[in-house]
Amino acid sequence: MGQTNLTIADVAQMAVAMETKGMHFYNWAATQFDNRLIRDIFLRLSEDEKEHVKVFKKLLGLSSAGQQLKVDSGRYLKMIGQRGDIFPQHGEINDVSSPAEALSLGIQAEKDAILMYQELYNASESDEVKKAIGKLLEEEKMHLVELRDYMDELKHFNH
Repeated sequence: MGQTNLTIADVAQMAVAMETKGMHFYNWAATQFDNRLIRDIFLRLSEDEKEHVKVFKKLLGLSSAGQQLKVDSGRYLKMIGQRGDIFPQHGEINDVSSPAEALSLGIQAEKDAILMYQELYNASESDEVKKAIGKLLEEEKMHLVELRDYMDELKHFNH
């Protein structure tokens, strides 16, 4: 198998695409349901994803953006980035018929994002990249907790 020489900039570009998909997914989800709480949750998550796009775009301008990642990490990150399906596409989300289904998709997407960003954090030797990614990791973990909490609230709301 050929060597994959990914740089921080390569992964940042993949992350920009992922976070943009997340922003679109959460915007879409906000328009699908009449429940104001659910709509507000998805709109806030969309705004958070928009902020994450800005962080990754800033990473592209760092002096360490050209730093190559360890080969094993590079292969893993490239596989995730090439799949690019951490957040569902419009064709896939047409089958979402309930807030619980949309929240479940969000939960899985946040888990996948956490795994990818943790790998980038581990593969980078740049303190400035680690600082930025560390902050994003904390935010993604909070998204995961919030989505799970909302899922629990929704279960109680429906009973």
